[in-house]
Amino acid sequence: MEKLILKNQEEIEIEPGASISGITTYIGAYADLETLAEKLTQENLAEVKISDGVLISGTYKNMALGNPHFRITDQNGKIKVEFGLRKLTEAEIKAPTVETAITYLSDEQALTVKALYPAYAYGVLYKQGDRAVYNGILYKSLQEHTSQEGWEPGVAPSLWVALESGSEAGTLEDPIPVPDTVTTSGMEYEYGKYYKEGDTVYLCQRGGVADPESMYGQKETLYFAPSALIGQYFVVAGE
Repeated sequence: MEKLILKNQEEIEIEPGASISGITTYIGAYADLETLAEKLTQENLAEVKISDGVLISGTYKNMALGNPHFRITDQNGKIKVEFGLRKLTEAEIKAPTVETAITYLSDEQALTVKALYPAYAYGVLYKQGDRAVYNGILYKSLQEHTSQEGWEPGVAPSLWVALESGSEAGTLEDPIPVPDTVTTSGMEYEYGKYYKEGDTVYLCQRGGVADPESMYGQKETLYFAPSALIGQYFVVAGE
């Protein structure tokens, strides 16, 4: 196993035969991606080396993560992570910035590393698909806009949708809590998953279709709590 050696001497095990623009490593869970991302800071990428454990095959300076930052594939219980490094431009070296928002993840994966996303702030240009944390809940921007008072997540349903708050599995034993802001900000529900409103657990299941289970895995953004959509989008678990 080869190693990527960072400036602070931290080592990341990588697959043999790596080039600086094509690096492969493995992690045990999506949550470990946060640890990996935290290692690949601009400071640590100021000088990196690739080693086979004995010899240094290459030394590179002033590097940054390429785009997309990471490509992720599930492989037999392990998570394959591919990424590349590129040299910073002269402008970037003079005014260094390294993007850390992990826009490459699906909404479900993003929830496992919610701490990586920035807190919602005023005066920020949010593009469609950007994510931000507000009052402990991860939200996704529905359209490009510059944030201002009165347009906060949970208040402006045309601008933000609440994602599943937390890393809950959405199973009967571990249902996803529905935030109080659902009626104003909306929430992205997934057919086949379980949600908890108050003390009641609901299954998200489309009503009025011949085979509702065929829709499991599909997502729907709704502006109602499950109790208001019984028979249409939800059934009470166990009934």
